[in-house]
Amino acid sequence: MYSPLTPPPSPPPLLPHHHIPSLLSSTTITRRSLLLSTSLSTLSPPRPTLDTTITDRVFLDFSICSNYFRPDRTLSDTFSTVCTDSTPLGRLVLGLYGHLVPLTVSNFKTMCTSYSYKNTLVHKIFPGQFFLAGRQGRREKGEVKVPQDLARNIESVDSKAFKLTHSGPGILSLCLSENDDEDNIKLNPEYRNVEFLITTGPGPCPQLDYKNIVFGVVLEGQFFSSFLLSY
Repeated sequence: MYSPLTPPPSPPPLLPHHHIPSLLSSTTITRRSLLLSTSLSTLSPPRPTLDTTITDRVFLDFSICSNYFRPDRTLSDTFSTVCTDSTPLGRLVLGLYGHLVPLTVSNFKTMCTSYSYKNTLVHKIFPGQFFLAGRQGRREKGEVKVPQDLARNIESVDSKAFKLTHSGPGILSLCLSENDDEDNIKLNPEYRNVEFLITTGPGPCPQLDYKNIVFGVVLEGQFFSSFLLSY
């Protein structure tokens, strides 16, 4: 027996290119699917970079007053009389971020050019982390007196001013969370915060991040930070 061979079916005729059905013509697009497609294909905008251009440079000279804590001091002794023979330690040159936080930088420059920080104390040192300076109070105790015309710093309530972090040694920051001015001074309607901190390293200080305003960096004088590490 034999069975006749059945020829294979012939292939469908090729259509010209412009006759090939497209995906869009055979698919029903709903509003939901269109929006979903759009949201999936949208690229996130790039994050704006923070402008840390150094607009100004200032310097602070430091010295050691070995007599300040001597046991024979009397109540009549003042900072200026006790520390007449202080030993020079060195100079820190600071670069300021005037584009990023102009008010904070302007006030710091005013404090420097008016000599308001001169002959005042570095009143707290946290070895391996940072030191504090610029505490307000009585000049005879080595504390700061603020100029009357110093501007109110509204950047202290602006979230954009807190974006830089204390990522390593040599970070200059306006002291907010660590500020230890007396309450009676802070309650004064004319109070202006001028206390600052500088990180000494060797590592970062994440506990200070987003709570204090970074407004500059140490450019010269890291020997001073090395001294504080061994304090």
